[in-house]
Amino acid sequence: MLYTFQSVNPRTYRLLLMVGAIALFCMLCLVLLRSGYLQITISAAALLLGVWSVGLLGLLIAGDNEDWLRSRALTFGKAVWCNLGIVTTALLVPDPIRLLLLVAPLFGVLFTALHLDRSQMLVVSAVTWLSYLAGVLLLLHFGVADVRSELLMGLAFTGMLAIMVVMASEVTALKTAFERRRDSLNQAMEQLAELAMRDELTGLYNRRYIMDVLERQKALADRGHVGFTLCYCDLDHFKRINDQHGHQTGDRALRDFAEVARSVVRSVDYVARLGGEEFLLLLTGADAEAAHAVARRLCERSRALEVIGADPDFRLTASVGIASYRSGERVEDVIHRADQALYAAKAAGRDRIVIGE
Repeated sequence: MLYTFQSVNPRTYRLLLMVGAIALFCMLCLVLLRSGYLQITISAAALLLGVWSVGLLGLLIAGDNEDWLRSRALTFGKAVWCNLGIVTTALLVPDPIRLLLLVAPLFGVLFTALHLDRSQMLVVSAVTWLSYLAGVLLLLHFGVADVRSELLMGLAFTGMLAIMVVMASEVTALKTAFERRRDSLNQAMEQLAELAMRDELTGLYNRRYIMDVLERQKALADRGHVGFTLCYCDLDHFKRINDQHGHQTGDRALRDFAEVARSVVRSVDYVARLGGEEFLLLLTGADAEAAHAVARRLCERSRALEVIGADPDFRLTASVGIASYRSGERVEDVIHRADQALYAAKAAGRDRIVIGE
């Protein structure tokens, strides 16, 4: 099998690119040194490039992590360190070549605009300009530079840096606006996904979502993982509630029952409204006996509810049919057995719990 760049981890790929860029810059400096353009000794050049390369590589390796805050701080450090090294090198070569080298820190400023906020970009720009100014002053102090030439070069670099700062500010503003819109879109997508799986009235899971969950639970159970048991619930005489007390009271009763159902199950279980006054409890890893205990608590707490809008002596009751999943059967089959048990509970006088065969 041929080895391609696509098979390289993205972080490793970025690190290799940066290492390659460092190597190219060091080679350029060596060429300038051999050509007599880099006005320092070989030992000084080796020390300068060595310290700069090791420092930048250390920042690159340290930045290979998932910590967002630490990554931003290290990105800021990389931009500052990289620009300092290039500016220092540029100050040691003649003017025509210096101007070419000073283009690189300008792209460093643009890099910070893509990865950091505006204030950090401005700090990198200020450090870049101040380092250049400090270097020029040192050259003038030791009498190895011409004042007029350095003034013209400084004005040119300052102008280019100012233009790049303006461009980088626009990039930062666009990036910030994009991130806000992306966050808003992600939030809207999460809300839509939540609405798609929830019943609007009760906030419970809806039929479509619980059927998907059941298929996943069946697949887990068939692979030897935990099984599950269903409690099929139906509110007794619910039509009478709507007829005698109104639909608002009926809706309130449904919401109250949903809250009770949520309170009797564990965090690993699911409660769904199938439609109308029918509800389904999916109890993962529970057998029929454990499900019967859950259903008993559900019925007891339902009877104790005081539904606002109903008569004081009104009691909300439910019938429950229970069925445990049998390995290999269809989801529809276990639902049907729970439904048959529910009908048996209704036929036995309602407010009953029946475990199906």
